[in-house]
Amino acid sequence: MKFLDLFNPIAKGDFALTEEAIYRSLQLGNTRIPLWGGNREHKTVERYVDEKAKTKTEKLITVFEGDGIILSLDGSAGSMTYKSGERFALNHHAGFITKKKSPLQEIDLEFFSIFYQGQLEEASVSDGSKTLSTSVIYSLDFDIPSYLVQCQIMDEIRPIQSYRSRLKDVTRRIEALKEKILSVEYNHFQVERIPIRDVLDYLNGNSGLTEKEIYQSILHEGERYEVLSSSTLEDTRLGVIPQCRVNGKIIKVFEHREGILVARNGNAGATQFLERGRYTITDHAYILYPSAKCKYELSLQWLIIQYRSSFLEYSSSSDNGTWNMTGFFKDVMIDIPDFSEQLKIVKQYKELEDRATKLNKIEKSIQSVFSKIFSDV
Repeated sequence: MKFLDLFNPIAKGDFALTEEAIYRSLQLGNTRIPLWGGNREHKTVERYVDEKAKTKTEKLITVFEGDGIILSLDGSAGSMTYKSGERFALNHHAGFITKKKSPLQEIDLEFFSIFYQGQLEEASVSDGSKTLSTSVIYSLDFDIPSYLVQCQIMDEIRPIQSYRSRLKDVTRRIEALKEKILSVEYNHFQVERIPIRDVLDYLNGNSGLTEKEIYQSILHEGERYEVLSSSTLEDTRLGVIPQCRVNGKIIKVFEHREGILVARNGNAGATQFLERGRYTITDHAYILYPSAKCKYELSLQWLIIQYRSSFLEYSSSSDNGTWNMTGFFKDVMIDIPDFSEQLKIVKQYKELEDRATKLNKIEKSIQSVFSKIFSDV
């Protein structure tokens, strides 16, 4: 079934609703309403706009209300949030979906927003930022179960949805606490405004260390080194190999020290703390470690936490972004507080991260329940 068999044409948000126009509207003194765009979810209000605001081109904004679905059209394209009884505005990064008065098949809007988000996300195209056009949406086929089945499913999952919503609220509070920790005022510093190049050194990846080379080396004898790359999740580990030759050269290894793994491309600028161990890396990553000339006590875990944004700032915004290691070492300056203060931040931050990880696992379990319910239809 096509989109327009079920819904009205998507009502898009307002163009030219710039920051200047939003700020100007807040001086009007009328009722303020939430303003949404291409968000991942449309529940935590970050911006408001006056309900009688005008765009930069002096056009009155559209005020949306009633039963419907907010759909992100770029940014987090495909994300959907069901709304009922709320009034809000949208910028041009989002649209509003409403039901036809006489659809070819009855549809529960909340059901559609939950179970068809994945299909819309997959239909999004990416050129740096994901986008979803109305023409693409209108061309899709949606396999919709009967209205009775939709209602039965929603009766089962609405209590779970309520629990899920509370989980997300807790997660947001945790993220706010993490930001608060990072804004702490340190009492004492070992050094201030020191170039990062005076503190860290780096190991380049091994050119030619491909999955084929790794596979061929696995059966060789010798001490084993874990192969790291730009993606180091448990399900994407590349295996362990001995120190072998690739392209006629002995591969570089990193051992007996703590380090920071930095993704060179893909998830460019993402960092991961490395415990003492035996590692080697592909040319999709770097390993950073304290340089021989560093005379300060430095926690690499603290450095990752406190300067995560600095690492990410040197990533290009292309689809397959790359991390500018040269620029990072040339430009970045850091302050190094007393070691005890570093460790205090690490402890507080990791406690919050551990809680967030547990909540994320619960969220994934809930999502798998949703998927199972829908697959059993």
